[in-house]
Amino acid sequence: MRRGRAATAIGALISSTPWLNSAMTTLSVAIAAGFAIIPPQPTVTLTGIVSDSVCGGDHGIRARGDPECTRACVALGAHYALMVGKVRVGKKMYTLYGHEADLDRFAGKEVRVLGRALGPDTIIVDEVDHSYTEAAGEMN
Repeated sequence: MRRGRAATAIGALISSTPWLNSAMTTLSVAIAAGFAIIPPQPTVTLTGIVSDSVCGGDHGIRARGDPECTRACVALGAHYALMVGKVRVGKKMYTLYGHEADLDRFAGKEVRVLGRALGPDTIIVDEVDHSYTEAAGEMN
């Protein structure tokens, strides 16, 4: 296979310029090392109430309930969040990224979130499941 003129010219430029050749080699090694060092993100499954990163579990504004407040706060720049835990003191808030349409639909409701931990309290959402709570309600 023949290389194009542009590829040949770029290759000649890199090999004839010592500092550029060195920079490209350093960049290649750094990229390869970065992929080898960064561990995969652990997967998590959490169950909680969809809220927002401003209010958390305490929707203090005079909205008509948690769903409306959550949607209003997100529209103003907050992130979706998951409130996990039953008692006020024991609740933990996880900031959620991804699947905004699903999170909007289930605002104020209990869901199961499957995702990857980006930090101790940040989750990249892979799936939002509300069906298990509806099935549990039908059993009662």
